Amino acid sequence: MDDFLKELELKKYPSKEKPYPVDYSINSDSRKFLYILCRILKPRNIIETGVAYGLSSIYILKALDSNKSGTLHSIDAVFRPWQEKNMIGAIIPNELRKRWKFNLGKSNDVLEEIFNRIDNVDIFIHDSLHTYKNMMFEFDCAERNLDDNGMIISDDVLDNDAFFDFTNKKGLHNHLIKVKDDSGLGLIIKN
Repeated sequence: MDDFLKELELKKYPSKEKPYPVDYSINSDSRKFLYILCRILKPRNIIETGVAYGLSSIYILKALDSNKSGTLHSIDAVFRPWQEKNMIGAIIPNELRKRWKFNLGKSNDVLEEIFNRIDNVDIFIHDSLHTYKNMMFEFDCAERNLDDNGMIISDDVLDNDAFFDFTNKKGLHNHLIKVKDDSGLGLIIKN
């Protein structure tokens, strides 16, 4: 992972070799939280939106590998001319890919279909387009389709009011985990 990131530092952004900024993904504290959470809960299936290089995906996949169970279903798309499919999840090592199912597409086009295809989804992680409309769509889709006691996790919940409006509208309890860059990691447990 360190070697991959060091190589990226030398490359020009934006380019096909560096399609995302290095600091584009969930921060390191949140990635560690996801690892610990997955080790404790031993989820059967996780769906995440937004992969970029796959930094958070590595932590989740490492936990699933240590658990010897579970699958991560990731969704991302190519949005810019300098982005290519092969760079999505490029940092994920081959030995962790056996528990990874990648789905190319925008979440508003493929998320519902993925939920319909997969049973026993225990965790949903939003880290794709952080617009109010997209976040509300993803939260609603996850809340309708997660198993009982399933968990919705969202990065950057302080960027707009979607997380708080959604939980208020649905009468759900939300939890805010402050992370070091003050971006906020939101958590909802479906009852």
